[in-house]
Amino acid sequence: MRPAGMNKFNSTKTSKAKLKDLDLESQHQAKLEALSALSKISTAIGFMPMELKAALQYLVEETRRLFEAYGCAIFSMNGSMNFDLVYAGQSDMAKLLLKSCRSNECTVIRDAFPFIRKDTKRLDKRCRGFEFDEKVKSYACLPISTGKKLMGILTICSLSKRTFDQDHLEMMLSVAAMAASVIQRAQLFQKLDQEKRRLERANEEINKLNTELETKIEDLKAAQNQIVQTEKLAVAGRLAAGVAHEINNPIGIIINRIECLQSEAQEKGVSDDLIKDLGTISKYAHRISKIVEDLAIFSRTTYSESVFTRIDINDVLADVFFLVEQKIRGKKIRLIKKLYPESLFVLGDPGKLEQVFINIIDNAIHAISGSGSITVTTKAEKKCIRAEISDSGTGIPEEHLNKIYDPFFTTKEVGKGTGLGLPISQAIIADYNASIGVDSRINKGTTFTITFPEATEIKSFK
Repeated sequence: MRPAGMNKFNSTKTSKAKLKDLDLESQHQAKLEALSALSKISTAIGFMPMELKAALQYLVEETRRLFEAYGCAIFSMNGSMNFDLVYAGQSDMAKLLLKSCRSNECTVIRDAFPFIRKDTKRLDKRCRGFEFDEKVKSYACLPISTGKKLMGILTICSLSKRTFDQDHLEMMLSVAAMAASVIQRAQLFQKLDQEKRRLERANEEINKLNTELETKIEDLKAAQNQIVQTEKLAVAGRLAAGVAHEINNPIGIIINRIECLQSEAQEKGVSDDLIKDLGTISKYAHRISKIVEDLAIFSRTTYSESVFTRIDINDVLADVFFLVEQKIRGKKIRLIKKLYPESLFVLGDPGKLEQVFINIIDNAIHAISGSGSITVTTKAEKKCIRAEISDSGTGIPEEHLNKIYDPFFTTKEVGKGTGLGLPISQAIIADYNASIGVDSRINKGTTFTITFPEATEIKSFK
């Protein structure tokens, strides 16, 4: 049999072994729980928004909770991070942290090495330490580095001495690595955002330049077309002036002689067929005379007779409407009047302006096959007067739009038009210092818009 003392000794030894095993198991369990907590923190940070300070604030709060620390802080060693300190714990200690540990005498700053101070009462040459309040007994400092660049310092402090050991240091290094990852991610997204904004600004500038270029190209095309049109009009005007001059006198004599022959025929009792033939000759002689007159107007040989006065467009249109209503009588065409309720004054010649409106409305009547409508609208805009003549006709083909002001260009049947109506209208409008524009769609209709400068003062001139 064993001695009683030996049994007691063995029993004590067994108990100590069990306690040791329990202690190891407890430590192992605590470490597993800490690692699990670290994993959850890492996962949570991975899904957090990209705002740097908010992510680091969450990290220091969870780190303080993990180590059951008195306080935890991350403070910046790089001005590009746009914050000085992120802190969890007693707020008064945050102010002290901002004033301390900025010297190269600190090993964490100088060498980027982690540092644990187990007892704040004992001096340590490796680091001057923080200016904590008197409650802090120990703390740990860890560098937060991205590559070789020190971005910040992670600080964890405790109210007990020798709180942090080698196992704690490993977990703290993991937290510091998380902080570095958060900073790196934020910097990456910041660079991406800056690059995105730079590209957006560059695209805006490119779009602006493209728009300006397109505008300039359109302006150049318009100027080129204007030059071509002006040259064509100048050549046609010189030709028209010459033709009008050469034909005007002979056709005047012809018309006069026809009138004499018609009088003599009636007096001498000639046959009805001869009188009818003389009437036909007279009709076409007057048509030639009208063409000569239009040529003279187009070549501006008669413009010196025009007297420009301050006139109301609505009054001119009232006279035009009377003539138009006679022309559309018996046709299925409605004339819609949308005149501005007040007077609209421009400087011009009432007769010439009436001719412009009649020329355009005549074309509108010709463009309507069967039933339709013609709408005349006047408006007062900023320092200008606008008149619009719209029809519901067949429209003008796109390939004809740049030819409608060419002299003698017409889509009407032979004998129905001379092709001088719109060129003459454009010439008259030019003398008003006004502009004329057209918008047309096939089977939708056409709108002519004439824009006049407003006549604010009573003037007349030749």
